[in-house]
Amino acid sequence: KDEWIRGLPIIDVHCHVFNSRDIPAIQFITKVYLPNHVIELKPPQRRQLEQELARLLANRLKATPGYDEEMVLLRARLTGADDFGAGLPQLPMPKYARGNAKSCYGNDLAHSSEALSHFTAMITGYRHKIFEALVDTYRSALPGVEVALYTPALVDMMFWLERDAVAMADGGGASPQAAELTEYQTTLEQQVNLMEMLILNYPGQIHPFVPFCPWRQVSDSHHNLSFGDVPERRRKTALEIVEDAILNRGFLGVKLYPPMGFRPIGNASIPLGQFPSWAAATPYADRFGEELDRALMQLYKFCADFDVPIMAHTSNSNGAGFYENEKGEQVSFAERADPRFWEEVLALPGMGKLRLNMAHFGSGTGAKDRIDWRDSIGRMMDAHDNVYADLSHFQDTVQDNWLGAGQHCQEAAKLLEPIRKAFLDGPRAHRWKRLMYGSDWEVLAKEFYYADYLPVMAHMYRRKIYGPGIGAERAARGFMSGNAVRFLGLGRGERTRERLDVYYAKQRMDARLLARFDAQE
Repeated sequence: KDEWIRGLPIIDVHCHVFNSRDIPAIQFITKVYLPNHVIELKPPQRRQLEQELARLLANRLKATPGYDEEMVLLRARLTGADDFGAGLPQLPMPKYARGNAKSCYGNDLAHSSEALSHFTAMITGYRHKIFEALVDTYRSALPGVEVALYTPALVDMMFWLERDAVAMADGGGASPQAAELTEYQTTLEQQVNLMEMLILNYPGQIHPFVPFCPWRQVSDSHHNLSFGDVPERRRKTALEIVEDAILNRGFLGVKLYPPMGFRPIGNASIPLGQFPSWAAATPYADRFGEELDRALMQLYKFCADFDVPIMAHTSNSNGAGFYENEKGEQVSFAERADPRFWEEVLALPGMGKLRLNMAHFGSGTGAKDRIDWRDSIGRMMDAHDNVYADLSHFQDTVQDNWLGAGQHCQEAAKLLEPIRKAFLDGPRAHRWKRLMYGSDWEVLAKEFYYADYLPVMAHMYRRKIYGPGIGAERAARGFMSGNAVRFLGLGRGERTRERLDVYYAKQRMDARLLARFDAQE
């Protein structure tokens, strides 16, 4: 009977709420997902599959709720309209979402088709319905237990996946494909607007992370320099969008996604040919890596000055393609998510106190446990007070049912035991204060038994990391709540909390919703 978790203000520090208009869905599926999952196909077969999927996704994209369509509904909901949401489709939990001793999903192609169909239906729906499905999923996971705060991260992948998007942004001609992208893709500002409407519609439950793409910042800055003092032609830069979201719109922090193809720092040393091929066609090609570093340093300075949390993808997964290194080897861009590059960032003057979450803890979907990556994270935790990691999308923890064993947690035990032995043993025990719970939902929702993730991670973290006793409960409470409170800066007197206090007063939101976290370590 694990009473320690009841009433705990749980924080899901790593999740997502987006639909297929908010990401370059076609490019992500064909350029990121397929190369890593159909490696046995020959090039002609893969190209044919890519074309068929692109046509299918394009049709679904047209039917996905867009910005204006959802904003009307969210404004109506906020004003208490009686007919809000009438006739909107619900997102029921599929059978494969939760396991028991008799279930054995995942053992044939039909199960995979069911999971893909459910996930597709989800990401082509309304964002607020996606968020409600997330809340319902983990509210029902354990009796009397629910997540107090979700911090969904937006992602900005377009420049790294779509040549036409960069050409348009840099003043090039728009192809028919580019025109279609413009018609259906939500802009970064629109996504921020939608997320703020979710903050206001679900007070105290959601505060997002805003994305930052250094390539977008370079393009925006170049565009503005080109037009000088012509204000009507000036573009709001990626960094300005970040600053506004953090300082004025209720966002908590910034999300960076290095596996798209950039390092957290040190891009100036990378040859131009080891970036996406269309980087060579940009007006700043001769200094491309240097410009990326400059953009990143602008972000880091803002985050250091205002004590803003950064969530960085540190899993060897979701690379936006491959490049050829000096040895002629094909290397995934995902290798640029290596946490050792963050050691270089923290060593820079004035950057040692940056709040960093090494998301996925050097592991995660599609990646083997990277001992060297975790060693790097551990070194940063030992040397810097504000370095954390989340254990999100560790899907193996819920796969006992997939193996036909029932939910007895053998797989969770196998996964968490090395953390106890190698990462938290002896003089490293203090690191327990830096590990956090995250689900990576809605990406997790394509995995079998995803609804079991919270209870399995909570109970197995307590049992396998520390075993029985008060110390174990303290560590588990920190993992599920208190550590995230410190990382996010939600405690009284912290800069994030001060910004939220001002925002809640401005929006006439109940300040007691923030006080829930005051008692956490």
